[in-house]
Amino acid sequence: MTTFLSTCLLLVILCPALDALEVSTGFASQEVPEVEGIQAVVMAADTATVKLQCVTTMMKPCIIEGGSCFTQLTENYLNGSRKADKNKGCAEDCIPANATFSSVERKYIQYIHYCCQTFLCNLGFPEMPPRNLNGLECPNLGVAESEASEGLNAIRCYDQETQCIEFVLVHDNSEVPDKVVKGCASPAFCELAKTSILNKYFSGKIIGARCGETLVSPNQLSF
Repeated sequence: MTTFLSTCLLLVILCPALDALEVSTGFASQEVPEVEGIQAVVMAADTATVKLQCVTTMMKPCIIEGGSCFTQLTENYLNGSRKADKNKGCAEDCIPANATFSSVERKYIQYIHYCCQTFLCNLGFPEMPPRNLNGLECPNLGVAESEASEGLNAIRCYDQETQCIEFVLVHDNSEVPDKVVKGCASPAFCELAKTSILNKYFSGKIIGARCGETLVSPNQLSF
């Protein structure tokens, strides 16, 4: 009887130790990595960059990772006729812009760049907004391009054109002299004029772009 009681007491003492040994060497030691592995996958999915599918002008979708879909609308009347250009696709660094410029003889350009970041979000083309006078103007001193504009001493501004701009247009043809261009511009156009994005619409290279404040038109009450 004494021997049996001693054996039972020894088993009771050893049971916690056996349980601890099982945790370190049995099934429990295999379950911990699995749980941690699942957590790591979830965390990776939360922080991973999602691939984005966009519509392109060529009707063949493009896929980009960490970028945006874009839609670009451009309308200009710079060389005697109205021209429109539309484009869409994927862009790694998409910067939205609403750049407009107005000059003498009703010359203008509208450049609008939309960005979005959802599945096929650039499917349709938005309408080009209408142009409306905003009651501001910029001086037109010594930049008349024809007899029709010689008597005009101010250029009327439209919509978001709150800046007066002046730049030199260097033509691709060296036989064509450089020309000083003045007009009204939106802040976005002032920034883009410092890059090469708009050059193709002016058939030359824009250099030395400077912007300043507009003037209030004497006829502002009619707007």
